Amino acid sequence: MEEKHRWRLLFVDGVVTAQMFDGKYTPQYKWLEQELPKVNRSETPWLIVLMHAPWYNSYNYHYMEGETMRVMYEPWFVKYKVDVVFAGHVHAYERSERVSNVAYNIVNGICTPVKDQSAPVYITIGDGGNLEGLATNMTEPQPEYSAFREASFGHAIFDIKNRTHAYYSWHRNQDGYAVEADSLWFFNRYWHQIDDSTTAQ
Repeated sequence: MEEKHRWRLLFVDGVVTAQMFDGKYTPQYKWLEQELPKVNRSETPWLIVLMHAPWYNSYNYHYMEGETMRVMYEPWFVKYKVDVVFAGHVHAYERSERVSNVAYNIVNGICTPVKDQSAPVYITIGDGGNLEGLATNMTEPQPEYSAFREASFGHAIFDIKNRTHAYYSWHRNQDGYAVEADSLWFFNRYWHQIDDSTTAQ
């Protein structure tokens, strides 16, 4: 008998205006504050978030444009064990390790993301094609939080196998051939929280 598995997809965006969405006690803030605790991970094992501007982006294009939202919402993403966050905006591809920067505040000066197995993987997948061309100007050296990045057109597949495992693959296709250039087995943060890092510890 085929097992049925559900997932919850939340769309968080701050594109309309900074005043409307990128502040505490706004309609989006109140909605997300109420929505995340309602997710029943027994019925909805996978928690996936979509947003426009990436929080972890090592391209010089749109760098730190999502920082206000990250500061407000990232502690919730870690607390509720969001599995993966997909963003666009930057016309290139990048996948992070599981990192968070929840310790940061203006007083303590701790501003470097750290590995955090309760945190989501952040994937920037704004590489579907556009008139502006690819974002090619990257921060060098590549930050430790960035597991894989490439300025290429492409597409991704996130294949949920069951409540504990999903297979993710990113396919480069700017050369006319679909090539799997990056892949990762995801282990659900709620049901199977083991280290799924792709870089050396």
